[in-house]
Parts: sequence; C-alpha cells; structure tokens
Amino acid sequence: MAVSETGVNIITVLYVITMLVALVGNIILIYIVWTKPEVRSLTSSMFVNMAVADLMVTLFMMPMSIAHLHTNFTWAIPGVLGEITYRGFGFISHATVMASILCLAFMAIDRFFAIVYPWKRRSLWFRQTKFVTPLIWIVSFALLAIMAVVYDVYDPTSQCGIDIFGNQTRTARSLFLYFFAISYFIPLFIISVLHAKTAHEVWFRWAQGEHLSNNQQQQREMTKRRVVRMLIIIVVVFALCWLPAQVIHLYWAITAWRGDGVPDIVMFLAFWLGHANSAINPWLYIFLSTKIYSAFTKIIRRQPNGRSRESTQKTKSTRATKRELLEFESTV
Repeated sequence: MAVSETGVNIITVLYVITMLVALVGNIILIYIVWTKPEVRSLTSSMFVNMAVADLMVTLFMMPMSIAHLHTNFTWAIPGVLGEITYRGFGFISHATVMASILCLAFMAIDRFFAIVYPWKRRSLWFRQTKFVTPLIWIVSFALLAIMAVVYDVYDPTSQCGIDIFGNQTRTARSLFLYFFAISYFIPLFIISVLHAKTAHEVWFRWAQGEHLSNNQQQQREMTKRRVVRMLIIIVVVFALCWLPAQVIHLYWAITAWRGDGVPDIVMFLAFWLGHANSAINPWLYIFLSTKIYSAFTKIIRRQPNGRSRESTQKTKSTRATKRELLEFESTV
C-alpha cells in the first residue's frame, strides 16, 4: 500500500527536521567533550561514540529512508555501482544502531561495577577508552556484516530487496529475527538486569563508608542516583523509540516479509521514530549530565572557562568536603 502524496510530504518534513536537530545536537556534544577536559570520562566517551553513530544514522540511514519513500523502494543508482552503494548504505546503517546499543551496554556494566563492586572497577579492562572504542565498532561491524551480503538490487527494475542462496523467505525470517535479537532484545535484557541491580543498590541498600560525614554521604548518594537515573532514562528512550520498528521486524520474521502486512505509512513512521532517537540522544546527554550541561551553558552564554572570584571562594571552602567524591563524579 503506497503512501499518499500528503503522507510523503509529512514524513519528508519530519525527516528534514529530525536531520537538522540530530546534526546540531551531535556536533555540539562532540565539540563539548573534545574541547572541555573537565567533562571527559568513560561515560562521556560512550556519549561521543553514540554521537558518532547517530551522525552516521543521520547521514546514511535517514537519506536512505527518504529515498525509499520517494522512489517506492527502488535504488536510483543502476548496475554494479548501485548494488555496491545499496549494500554499503544498508550495512553501515544497521551497524551504527548496533554500536549505539553496545555503548549503552558498556555504560551499564561500568555503572554496575562502580556502585555494586567499586573495588574491582579500577582493574576492569574495558574502562580503557582507547581500547573499548575501537572494540565497539569492530564488534558492531562484525555482527552486522551479514547486511552487506543479503541486501540486493534486482535488475532491470532497480528494486531493493534482500536475498541469499536464492531463498528470500528463509532469508527474511532468519535475518529479521537475528537483527531483533542481536541489536535489541538481548542487549536490552542485559542492560535492564544490570540497571535494576544497580538501582537497587543505590536506592534500597545502606551505602558503605561510615568515615564520611553526613553531608559528604548525602552528596555521594545524590551523585550516584543522578548518574543511574540519567542512564536509565537514556536506555528507556532508546528502547521506546526503536520498539515499533523492532515489532515490525518481528512481524516480518513471522510472515517472511509479506509486503501487504504492514501499511507503508505505518512502516515509515515506525522507522522514523527509531531514527529520531539519533536527534533525541545528544540533547538528553547535554541536559541530564551535570558537567556537560554546565559546559553547554557556558558556550551559549559565551562565558570563559575561568572562574569568577565568587565561585573560586566557594570552591576553596568546599574543596575538602568534595575531595572524596571526585573519583565517582568524574564519571558523571
């Protein structure tokens, strides 16, 4: 069922707005982390990884969806070059979504050890940013390399489709079930379990550290809760944005990609919502992370990095109180 002209125009406008918001937000986030040393941590490096993934979604997946919308799933580039570009766009698009969910998983693991097993955290191999960043992308590309194989452009109509071993039915069922499991259900299940245990530790168990004063303990607990709350919100938004598209993936797996099962307008809106997550993410990071938000407001107000005399005096008076909290707060 083709999308009406009005529907095409509405979805196109939605995509254009989403692309602009995503480009501005992700570029600002990368700029803040790149230029402000005080915000750098494992969590902020994962934010940058997700920002890069979101930029790739914006530059590859969203234009691909707009092209499908206006050409009724035909590829504009014919021949061998068309097949190469279509497979490349499809492969990169899916791999970036995988990279985003892996970043969320690493952040969940880091928070879990930081709060539940803090004495083990320093020796964890994945806390080395220079190591974990390429690992995330290598794993993402490896897990979704199948996309570069199954995507195809059929001659002479240049119709886009998926096929492998000449059996489209088996390919569709296996592919969509695999994509749902590997890039959505399994990582979200693991993340949910880790965040549940972490949240239980923060909110329902007495914190250790009796040598701290009441004020110090309160600040530490507030910082822990703020970080955990921020990461849970980010994961929930990611899960909700991609849920409609993943439900469609499941439906296609069950029905072997029946073209008449899901109205095109519903399909395009479902995938637009998933892509819109790339525009929502950077602004969530900016407004939910205390340090990143502080750096952002300084940029907006054109405020120099130097502190005023009043803030310096205040910092000196509270430095002793906060010294024990610096290690934990460096991950906010």
